[in-house]
Order: sequence, then C-alpha cells, then structure tokens
Amino acid sequence: MNSDQVTLVGQVFESYVSEYHKNDILLILKESDEDAHYPVVVNAMTLFETNMEIGEYFNAFPSEVLTVFDSALRRSALTILQSLSQPEGASMKQNLHARISGLPVCPELVREHIPKTKDVGHFLSVTGTVIRTSLVKILEFERDYMCNKCKHVFVVKADFEQYYTFCRPSSCPSLESCDSSKFTCLSGLSSSPTRCRDYQEIKIQEQVQRLSVGSIPRSMKVILEDDLVDSCKSGDDLTIYGVVMQRWKPFQQDVRCEVEIVLKANYVQVNNEQSAGIIMDEEVQKEFEDFWESYKSDPFAGRNEILASLCPQVFGMYLVKLAVAMVLAGGIQRTDATGTRVRGESHLLLVGDPGTGKSQFLKYAAKITPRSVLTTGIGSTSAASRWSTQAWHLFERFLCSFSMTQLKLFGKMLNNQYKCPRKRSTSGSKCIVDTSIIKTLT
Repeated sequence: MNSDQVTLVGQVFESYVSEYHKNDILLILKESDEDAHYPVVVNAMTLFETNMEIGEYFNAFPSEVLTVFDSALRRSALTILQSLSQPEGASMKQNLHARISGLPVCPELVREHIPKTKDVGHFLSVTGTVIRTSLVKILEFERDYMCNKCKHVFVVKADFEQYYTFCRPSSCPSLESCDSSKFTCLSGLSSSPTRCRDYQEIKIQEQVQRLSVGSIPRSMKVILEDDLVDSCKSGDDLTIYGVVMQRWKPFQQDVRCEVEIVLKANYVQVNNEQSAGIIMDEEVQKEFEDFWESYKSDPFAGRNEILASLCPQVFGMYLVKLAVAMVLAGGIQRTDATGTRVRGESHLLLVGDPGTGKSQFLKYAAKITPRSVLTTGIGSTSAASRWSTQAWHLFERFLCSFSMTQLKLFGKMLNNQYKCPRKRSTSGSKCIVDTSIIKTLT
C-alpha cells in the first residue's frame, strides 16, 4: 500500500470508530490499567458499507490494513479524550486493537473447513473445535540495535514467518549511506526484554458434523496474541477471524525446510457460550410435563419410548441405548466431607464385534452434544495406544474373576481368535472383544 492509500484507510476508519464505537472507547479510557490490551470489536459489514474501497484494500492487504486500523483507533481515542470536558478518571491507553468480525457470508471469506495453501495471505473466518491449547508464553517482538560505526539506532521486528526470529539487516539502514554490517543489540541477553507480549498457540479441528461420511477431520494451528490469549479452552467451538500465513524454521545447511500453514487470529468468537444456558419456552415445558403425565402410572414405558428414538438407525439394543443416554445426560458434581470434588460425568466403554453399531452410537452422541470431539485410531497418540493395551490387561483380570467353568468357555477360543482382539486394541480406537463370548460369560 502506498502512502495515499494508508492515509485514506486511516481517515475512514478513524471517523467510523468515532461515530459507531465512541461509547466503547469511553469505557476503555475510564479503565485504570494503562498497560492492559483492550479490544474494540468492529463489524466488517457495517464498515464496508461506509466505504467500499476500504473493503477492497482489506481483502488485498489484510495484515497492513489491520496495522493501520490500530493506529487510527489510538488517534480516535486521543481525540475523544481531548474532547472530554471533565477527563477525571480517564487516561490514554496505547494498547488498543481493532477486532474484525461479521464478514460477509460467502465461500471466499467464510470457511467451515481448514484453509489450504491457496488461501495464504487472505483474511478468513474459520469455524472449528479446539483440541489442544498451549501454555501462555512471553514473546519478545521488537529489539533495538545500534550501528557500531555511525551509532544509528534502529528497530528490528521479529519475523513471524520464521517463528519470531530476529533477522539483522545486511547493512546499516541509516540515511547517511553507512555500509557497516556490525551492530550491537541494546536489549542484550543479559538484560530483561522490554518489548514483550502474551503469546499462545491453539490447535483447532474441523467439526465432525459438518464433514461428509468417511472424511477425516483436518486440523491447523492458530496463533493468539495480547488480549486473545486464554480466550478459549479445549472443547470450545470457535469462529476465528484471522490471516492465513506460512511459517518455517530458519534455514540450515543440509536440512529440509518444512513450511506449515497457520492462522494468525485477529478475533476469537466462542460459539458454545452463546447456547450455554438452556432456554425452555412455555410450549416446550408444557410438552415435557404432558409427556410424563401420560406415563405417570408406568414411567418405565416413557423411558423406553425415549430410548426408541435414541440413535434410530440402530434397531433394538435398549440396554446400550440406556447407557449412552445416561452418559449424555450426565450427573451432578458433588463435594464430599474432605472438600474433594467428585465429577458427575461418567465414562462408557463399548465392547463388541465389528459392525454391531459402536461407531453409530459414537457419531450420534457427538452429533447431539454441543461440545464434542470425535477421534479415530488414526488421530490417536502412542500414549492412547499404550492406555488401550493396559485396558485390555484389565479386562483380562476381570475375566479371571469368573469361575473355572466360565474360564473354560473362554479357553475354547482358538489362538488366532485370542490374539486378534489384543492386536486390535493397540490401534487406539476401541478395545474389541467378541460379543458372543461376553454374552456367554455374563
């Protein structure tokens, strides 16, 4: 972007936030903490309707335009502060960030799947589920260097594409045509860094309910900085607005360069918080009361009718459906006399032959649960595989608690039948045991 375009974008955005977000800025100016980071959420549709040219620049140069937005936001806050007749309790905040949300709903900007290489450099809205969060770290993003020859002091910013590595210039950037290549870092390793920010990486996965049958959900890393840190946790359904970027490790001789695609977040919207509270209108409540009133004399018949509608693609198996329904309903967390919290949710292990409907129950549970992650043996780690092997050994100890007659029935299995479940259990997906044997033993 040239200087005229930067000036135009800054002026339009400054007038926009002064008109539509003046109250938000006033609340921020009255905050006591001057070093904290404060976001101002801007609706992209309203902004683009104000000036369509801003939308074109934003789609073409998202990273540069976002920097201009932050500068214009600070200028607007300073103007509002100076216009106050009684500025008592208000102070200027330097760490203001424009957070863009509400992109136009079109395939070019809104994605339900993980972006690909062709999307690098574009500002997108990506929906997914958090499957991993890292610890919050301190990131040094700027350093001051001084030329040893002309004593010129300049700033070097960390390169995002090289994992925030500081790359020194090949020659002195001063206007005096100093060709020196020797510099001294003013913020040396012996002193503490002065220009730092909060940094966190999360990993999101495509939502299973939005994928076609047989598709494996893909995942990608998302970079969170400043006020976006700790804005979500594992299991949350997110809509992330950010720029798709590439990054790679610094080049080394005889080492292959691996490039990965990441999403540098500008705004994080947690979707599951919107429906955290269950809202029941009078009509739904009356239907619930009428249902149990009709089965007042025989509540088990009402329970069986509910179980018949649970996972309708699987016929029968009421005992399994009852177990799945109880796990989905959950329990109540309690605290014992010693102060230890006991969770109310229980775990469920489904064991059976291939093709008996275990995966159907898992998919149905993931479909009706607001927060869920459905994984397979391909996505399991080696630790999960080792746990599955230990689970099989525990099941063997469980079988040993039966009488000799029952163990003889188990001993009639052929050797290859006994080894097969053990091999399948190490895949990390499910612990497979012949259903007929379980029925015989129980």
